[in-house]
Amino acid sequence: MKEERTASDIMEKVFITASPDTSVFDLVHMFVKNKISAIPIVDEEEKLIGIVTDADLLYKKIKPHVPHYVNLLGASIYYNGISQYDKGFKKLMACTAREMMTKNVIIAAPTADVEQIAGVMVAEHLKVIPIVDGRRVVGLVTRNNILDELYEEYGTESK
Repeated sequence: MKEERTASDIMEKVFITASPDTSVFDLVHMFVKNKISAIPIVDEEEKLIGIVTDADLLYKKIKPHVPHYVNLLGASIYYNGISQYDKGFKKLMACTAREMMTKNVIIAAPTADVEQIAGVMVAEHLKVIPIVDGRRVVGLVTRNNILDELYEEYGTESK
């Protein structure tokens, strides 16, 4: 019988955090550059105060209104002002993590059982759960970590 695995056994120990004052522009850069799906937002003492996910950026707030236009003889003619659209997008990129973050973050302790974490992730449709010890983020468990664990556990049985 295999011993129960915990969050600390499978979590990502190297991860990116941001401050509440980090701009959306910088957050987008962090997501793209590091190929990640979530960034814990921490205060000056490195304590968790929120989280921003790629879904937050794509669906919740960043819905730049596409300007209305007509295509006339191959030229796009905007009839509610491209400059208005441009201003809105620039304003959006100047927002901060504080304005974007989810404040009520579902977290787990380093000793949490992997099966319980997987169950919460499925039930709550989460891609990532911060692992917190004394309000400080010590790791992240992602869907990939759970899949790796399942593969390790069940993939060896079928061989």
